[in-house]
Amino acid sequence: MTPPPAQPIQGTASAAPISFGDLPSVRAMGTGRAGIVVGFDTEFTTTGSGTRVIDSYQFAVPHPLDPAFMVEMVILPLDERRISLHAALWEVVVAARLWHSPFVPDGVDDRGVRRDRVLAEPPNGTAKNAALAWEADARDWEARAAALAPWRVPIVLASHYGSADLTAFRDDRFVTDHLTRLTSAAGGLVTLLPFRLQRGDGQGDWWRVLSVTVRDTMGHAPAGKKSLSVIGPACDVPKLEVPDNWIFNMTGYRAAHLVDFLEYGVNDAVIVVEYLARLWGDGVIPPITLSGGAAAALVAAGSDYFGVQSPSDFRLLFAGLVQEDGVEIVDEDDQLSFYGKRLRRPVDGAADQLMSAYAKAYHGGLNACSAPGYYPHPTVDIDAQNAYPTAMSLVQDLDWEVGVIDTTVNKRRLTLADVPEPTTPIVGFVSFAFPPDVGFPCLPIVADNTLVYPRTSEGTAGTWACGPELWLALTLGAEVFCQIGYTATPVTREDGSPSRVLRHGVKQLIDDRNTAKVLFGAKSIEEQTLKTAASSVYGKTAQDVAEQRAWNAHEQQMDSVGGSAITSPYHAATSTSLVRAQLLATMNQITERGGAVYSVTTDGFITDMTLDDVNDLDLYGLADHLQEARTALTGDPAIWEDKHRQNDLVNFTTRGNVSLSPGGVCAHNGIKRPEGVDEDSPEDREHLLTLVVTRTGRVENKYKRFPSFSELSRKDNRKDFLPSWVSAPRSMDFDLKRRPVMGSMTAEFVPLPDGSRHEMATFTTEPWETVEECLRAREIAREMSKTGCLRTVDEWAAWHIKYTHGKGRRIVTAQRSVLMSIVMAHRQGIVSIPTLADRSMTVTDKIAWLAQWGLGTVSEGDWKNARRPERTSQMLPLHALDPYLHRMLAMPFGASPGDADRLPY
Repeated sequence: MTPPPAQPIQGTASAAPISFGDLPSVRAMGTGRAGIVVGFDTEFTTTGSGTRVIDSYQFAVPHPLDPAFMVEMVILPLDERRISLHAALWEVVVAARLWHSPFVPDGVDDRGVRRDRVLAEPPNGTAKNAALAWEADARDWEARAAALAPWRVPIVLASHYGSADLTAFRDDRFVTDHLTRLTSAAGGLVTLLPFRLQRGDGQGDWWRVLSVTVRDTMGHAPAGKKSLSVIGPACDVPKLEVPDNWIFNMTGYRAAHLVDFLEYGVNDAVIVVEYLARLWGDGVIPPITLSGGAAAALVAAGSDYFGVQSPSDFRLLFAGLVQEDGVEIVDEDDQLSFYGKRLRRPVDGAADQLMSAYAKAYHGGLNACSAPGYYPHPTVDIDAQNAYPTAMSLVQDLDWEVGVIDTTVNKRRLTLADVPEPTTPIVGFVSFAFPPDVGFPCLPIVADNTLVYPRTSEGTAGTWACGPELWLALTLGAEVFCQIGYTATPVTREDGSPSRVLRHGVKQLIDDRNTAKVLFGAKSIEEQTLKTAASSVYGKTAQDVAEQRAWNAHEQQMDSVGGSAITSPYHAATSTSLVRAQLLATMNQITERGGAVYSVTTDGFITDMTLDDVNDLDLYGLADHLQEARTALTGDPAIWEDKHRQNDLVNFTTRGNVSLSPGGVCAHNGIKRPEGVDEDSPEDREHLLTLVVTRTGRVENKYKRFPSFSELSRKDNRKDFLPSWVSAPRSMDFDLKRRPVMGSMTAEFVPLPDGSRHEMATFTTEPWETVEECLRAREIAREMSKTGCLRTVDEWAAWHIKYTHGKGRRIVTAQRSVLMSIVMAHRQGIVSIPTLADRSMTVTDKIAWLAQWGLGTVSEGDWKNARRPERTSQMLPLHALDPYLHRMLAMPFGASPGDADRLPY
């Protein structure tokens, strides 16, 4: 497969006087479909008895005959009884005369549609059949619903933070339970498909039919700008304020200042309408979320890049997926949820094998603390510019149609000839050992719900890794043994250049962002929207690659999220591996040159080197690739920028550091700020610093929690949107993902603004030799945190004694450990046991066969979980599994073990 050459992309943005909606990315992100967008908000008061009184429901919608005229309506419950969603929306229909909309069929008016008209004039064949069935049997509810469906008033109900507002209606779960039709997405509540609301007049003569689509501006606001007080001014409708603490007693405010109450309430509904119009156009149905729109834009740009017309053709060329056609390619049990949920499948067995391997090699961001303590000297927090878009733009497309696996690597050491470039498409299950002088090994093992970077994989079977980190490991001199691995066939375009569809799509978003900056100004809502869209593409490529589960309100159970329009394990795993490799290469070179790295978080790190010094690093050759990508995307090769500077740094754990310097770092490690304290304010910094340096145990962490979506939408024991106070004490101790160098430890005293000084142990760290050492160290620290903490030198000395001389944790190679390791090795694709690989056998049959070996039993849950990547850290080395593994591999399908095979281990 050789796509046509891409059209050249210019490095500067056009300043043509066009609207935001005319930008190619925005046009592709939006739905392009017109609709009736109704803004919605509520006001309520939480009483001292723990109930919620709904004070008002407010709506705003452009008039259908004159869209320049905004119809504003407020419904005031006078007896504290809630109204139904249908009743409220039909009042909107009447007040705004929405039956005049071109989207509403003739025959509908303020009373709805007459029953006899539905029966006499069904608008299509399906409705006609339903109408005839309804006429024959008045109790045929399904026929009635189908006959009424074409006569609906279609409404796009949009709110801001729908969890508060959409739960304010009367419970109608036995009619149409709208909460079970919703999905939680991007901090808001939305519908994936419209749902119907149908009510009669009580006499059976008139029917009021609605079709409701739900959107939430939480999912359309740029990162960090999600409050109405921010998005209101962005659309020239500033949010109003409630004076004198009335916000906590809106019932009283309504009684004392009714006019002000009405103006305040409906203003928020107007903001929602105007904000969505500002982004997507007047009367245009918004996409479900901003990130979903970004995925759609990538599909549109990618289809153009590949020269194809349909999303299905794009999906094949991009991710190797086709729509399910009933032909069984893989067992349902072996399907990855990201495509199985969407009724898709790999195009062939090679695609199945490769994407399964890349899914196992997909890991999260690099986050670690490498130098806990107090550092009263200048440091700088340096970020990789647009780290994930830059990494994505380096990922070369694969040829899924020709049998994507180029070569299979089996039981041999890797060399740089196997991985000549950071972007080489290779993935494998590897064991490794780094030289002792490497400060930051780069092959992660998932253990204890985090990524650990030990010097060796000793004590485990190994880990799944892909190209960028394999290349860096070999460059750093590591010995890497590949048990099983695959190189893939990349695509080259007709002009000889690598095919990189993600570069093309991200470039379009960046170009449009630059245009928006010219048209609407830097930091404008339009420019920030496209910035967020470009950054969200990576997340959509990774959606459900590591299986994600969320509450399915319609089915009333947890369910797989399913993939997005652009989910691809290969692109996701390689992109995030590139970002980790960029950081790890930088950290190693900084320490080689005598600098220090104190902390690393996803796409940046804190160091005592200057930005210029970091820019001089070649990253062992990776910098050339990154600079080429930055130049292609932005015209500027710079790959780093400084984010924070400080003259004092208290660095206590992963994602935990604070400075009193204005503009310095302030990362809370999950600790909630006190109410009324602004983020990064002097009060916030002083509060966090005091907690950290004066602690004697876990830190009190009390915060207000609102019910989850599952609690709000479940049919049994449903909760209202009422807060509760939660106390979740949190350890602020160093998390021991690296080994403390006890000889470097000193007692430093941190000054507080009140003049007091408090000891904090300050020390360097090094990689653990093995994962087992790390887990034992963390286990001891976890036990100690129940009664104290690890802050002072004496406290660390007590930990060290327990670690050095304590009993500790020990891996026992008992029979069940052997059995589960064998199952993991097979399920992870490291080995293939003939009987277990046969697709004609059920999981129950396979479990029964395993039980015949006398090593114990395996449950269906064990079988399912054995495939999860984090289980690899629990897998014994393959040599420790003999003779059983050898005998299972040699035993042909259909044979069962005899007494000789069940010799004691």
